[in-house]
Amino acid sequence: MSYRWIILCALAAIVGCRAPHPHPVGTTPVGNPLVAGVTRDTTDSLIVTGPHSIDDYVVMGLSQNPRIVAAERKVQALEYRIPQARSLPDPQLNTTTYLAPVQTAAGEQRFALGVSQKYVRGDRRAARAAIAAEEMRVADAEFRDIQLQVAADIRKACYQLDLVRQSILITQEDMNSLSQIARIIDRLYGVAPNVSQQDLLNVQIEQSMAENDLSELRQKERTLRARLARLLNVAPVSELLVDAGHADQQPLVDVDGLMAQARQLRPDLQAQWSRIRRDQRKIGLAQLERFPDMTIGVNWISTSSSGISPVANGDDAVLLGVGFNLPVYRERIRAAMGEARANSLASCSQLQSLQNQADEEVIDLVARIESTQEMLELVKQDIIPNASRSLDLSLEEYQNGQVEYVQMIENWRTLLRYRLSDLRLQSELSQLLADLQRAAGSIQAD
Repeated sequence: MSYRWIILCALAAIVGCRAPHPHPVGTTPVGNPLVAGVTRDTTDSLIVTGPHSIDDYVVMGLSQNPRIVAAERKVQALEYRIPQARSLPDPQLNTTTYLAPVQTAAGEQRFALGVSQKYVRGDRRAARAAIAAEEMRVADAEFRDIQLQVAADIRKACYQLDLVRQSILITQEDMNSLSQIARIIDRLYGVAPNVSQQDLLNVQIEQSMAENDLSELRQKERTLRARLARLLNVAPVSELLVDAGHADQQPLVDVDGLMAQARQLRPDLQAQWSRIRRDQRKIGLAQLERFPDMTIGVNWISTSSSGISPVANGDDAVLLGVGFNLPVYRERIRAAMGEARANSLASCSQLQSLQNQADEEVIDLVARIESTQEMLELVKQDIIPNASRSLDLSLEEYQNGQVEYVQMIENWRTLLRYRLSDLRLQSELSQLLADLQRAAGSIQAD
């Protein structure tokens, strides 16, 4: 009698124990947003033209920045570890061919086939799967943290690019004022006693210096466009223009609310919470090592009908084996539990440190925003109007011979310097608000 069908059924039952396929991770899709003015060059790189809002650039960067795409793929890769941890190990198939047949009363034995399966405890596999899930959540939080960083970097690069563009416009306007001063000097030269040829040469020098400053600003504009193109992962030749808008920005003074929001939303804190849960599950997994796993095996031995007994029946032999590992090395198990507990305590301390850092960052940024807002108010409402009136007055008095060229040109420089300072402070305020938005764990602008 043959028992081959028993072996085949057992093998099919063991091999049929498979883990389900993981589902795709629920993160932002990778692709290019439908933004006007986006084309592709011969190398399939995106070329962006025309002015776009900062939010458009943020959306574009979040969809295709290489750092974000790499972090998203890491999350997907770690998700595939969960079914691996939950699955049973592969069954073992063994064959034995007797070089010298074994003579038995039932018949001659020449070949044996065996299959075995190690059954790891379900709670142990569930603990390993839970640890893998927490590892995936850590990677997902790190992915969202990179999104925050990239969004803040894009906003800051846009504000810096807009600052340079506005600085170029103001410099060009003041160069027109300087040209007006040069025409006044040229008209008064030889007529007014206080106007000399030295004044003509000095104003020409000032015009050349202003042209040099304008050239440096244009070079800086090209550099900042290249930086923004890198963050957006578009072609470096893209003519990136920023429609930043110039709405009044008020400081955010609700420090307690911002700190509470940061503790709730910041991805680095959420990642640390996942590490704490992971380490706690590792403690439970180490405790489960005290219990044995079971291995079940079925062996089939082929038996011929020609035996040494006159009543040989030739029935095949079928054997069932059950085995256990013996967790006798308790010192190793206690050491694993101690390691897991120490890592758990370290993760809790690290969480407290990260929370303190988040609070400090929010408080520092709010203080810097308030200080910048005060300086901006002073420059806009007091210093620039006074500097403008002083320049107008010095122009009039210079034509009347009441002030020297040095005083007039110094007033012109002062007005230009404070107009540029106004732009710089506005840009710094916008960049600080972008940093505060990131520190509070928010991607979307408030």
